[in-house]
Amino acid sequence: MKRFITIFLLILSICVTLFFTVSLPFTADGPEAEAGLINFENADFNKEIYALKGEWEFYFGRLYTPEDFKKGRAEGVEYVSLPDAWKTLGYPDQGYGTYRLTISTGSDRPLLLDIPEITSASVIWANGGEVYRAGQVGTSAGETKTSIRSDLVAVVPQNRVLELVVQVANFHMYDGGLFYPIRIGSDSVLLHHILWQRIMVAAALGGILLMGVYHLFLYAFRRRERLYLTFSFICVATVLRLAMETNNLAQYFLPGGLGVVAARMYLLFFALNGLSICFFMLQAFSICLNRWLRVIYAAGFALPIAVICWPGSSFPTAVASLFLILIPYAVSVILVLRSGKIGRDPYRLLFLFSLVTFTFYAPVTKTVFEGDLFVPAIGPNMFLILSQCIMLSRDYAEARNEAERINANLEQLVEQRTEQLCVANQQLAASQAALREMIANISHDLKTPLTVLNNYLELLGDDAVVVNEQERAEYLGIAYHKNLDLQRLIHNLFDVTRMESGTAVYRMERISASLLMRDADCKYAELVRDSGLGFYAEAEAGTEVEADPDKIWSILDNLVYNALRHTPPGGSITLKIRQNRDCTELTVTDTGEGIAPEHLPHIFERFYKVSPERGEKDGSSGLGLYIVKTAVEAMGGTVEVESLLNKGTTFRIKF
Repeated sequence: MKRFITIFLLILSICVTLFFTVSLPFTADGPEAEAGLINFENADFNKEIYALKGEWEFYFGRLYTPEDFKKGRAEGVEYVSLPDAWKTLGYPDQGYGTYRLTISTGSDRPLLLDIPEITSASVIWANGGEVYRAGQVGTSAGETKTSIRSDLVAVVPQNRVLELVVQVANFHMYDGGLFYPIRIGSDSVLLHHILWQRIMVAAALGGILLMGVYHLFLYAFRRRERLYLTFSFICVATVLRLAMETNNLAQYFLPGGLGVVAARMYLLFFALNGLSICFFMLQAFSICLNRWLRVIYAAGFALPIAVICWPGSSFPTAVASLFLILIPYAVSVILVLRSGKIGRDPYRLLFLFSLVTFTFYAPVTKTVFEGDLFVPAIGPNMFLILSQCIMLSRDYAEARNEAERINANLEQLVEQRTEQLCVANQQLAASQAALREMIANISHDLKTPLTVLNNYLELLGDDAVVVNEQERAEYLGIAYHKNLDLQRLIHNLFDVTRMESGTAVYRMERISASLLMRDADCKYAELVRDSGLGFYAEAEAGTEVEADPDKIWSILDNLVYNALRHTPPGGSITLKIRQNRDCTELTVTDTGEGIAPEHLPHIFERFYKVSPERGEKDGSSGLGLYIVKTAVEAMGGTVEVESLLNKGTTFRIKF
């Protein structure tokens, strides 16, 4: 909020400075004319500038020259208070007439006259000599040639008296007569004030033009948004309009002054400026017009533009048509307020306030205070344009900050993705290494039982080696067990493939622990006891296990056969199921050789073997315990292991 207050005060100070240095007249309070005479004998022309205001002689409908006054042929004199247009004095706007003023200067020192714009053709004589001419003064529209311009002319009093005779004709414009005051002063003082005033006007217009060019470059090279193009057009139209309104700037490019065509161009710029301001509002607040509002906007701008461009229309009619533009202005303000897009944004509120000020201030100054103020529209125009510029700059800054934030997040995201890609590459390399290792392990694990099986089958076919039925039965038993190992290996590989591909399906059911242990006794007891081991399977009465009835046998197979391989004759294998608080616990205990502590954290890893020699000796593939852990966790359980070397091992599964 502090930043907004600072910006607002800065804008306000710029506009107030322009108003006091450009718009307000810099003439001093001095004597006024009475009955066509004005006395400046006590005036200080070394410091002050005075306006020739008061009662002038006026001859409407007559064109007199200084010679006519010398010969006493002037008739129809009236006294009118100037500056003012003669239509406000009760005369028709179109016509012609003569003004006369006698000035007592108090000395014969040369003086300067600041001649303002006189509508619409004029000639001025000072002490009988012509000092100023704009256009051609005539008694009809055909004889009158329009030209509006301002000028500085030097005059020299004679016998401390200066007589001014002014002929004015207006048949094409509005506000005929001496609408602006003629000012008088010394050359140094008057030139200083005029130069300072013109510098301020040029600086203001140059600043507006630079803002327009800058936003045009933004539109062309940075952001292709029509809002920037519209604002650029507003700035250019404002500069052209104000340059023609002051006439002091425009006459450098139009030495003959503003004619009818140039004056209509000025009105056209005024209409286009209003059109672009309304478009700016609609674009800035993303307002869409319905069919009826489009008709209102089209009528509000198309009709004035058509009247201005139509040669058959009178200039006063063209000026009056510009008031239709106030309708789209009012509609735009209402639509902005109803859009709800202003909210608590102070910059948008500032723009809306400047728009309302511009909408009401400009017509008032053009109709009421224009004769008293110089370039009265420059203040509200600057206020509006600066407010628009601030709003656009803030939106651009917010968009740039958002882009920088997105770029920073994007860079961070790229770094994260790069890091993730590196990790993924490492995982892929590890997976490829694991795949190569798995293929090698599978090939080795398949080769070992197949080689043994082939050897013993070959021995069985050799009568020279097998000499009795006892040896034959022994060889057949070995071949049978190697075939079982081969089947378990293939079954485990199949299970691992389905688990890692995500195609394994688990159908959970409540299984009676007593029935499960009875089936386990039937399946494993004979095999275990033939190996010289004791086998026990027991369950706590009434206990149930929630598991997949097929997958649980894969778990028991791997645990029992694993215990069978590592338990020497004379030992035992025990299966037990009991209820442990809120879970069912299955334990598989053997009295075998046990597992060293350094191997315990790794035994559930895929293809992990305590030692390669031991795996080759007992036919282990390194997949059994991996399958146990994966299957148990898939069914919502956990598996733990406790082991002591030469004491035995216990696997504890909780469902």
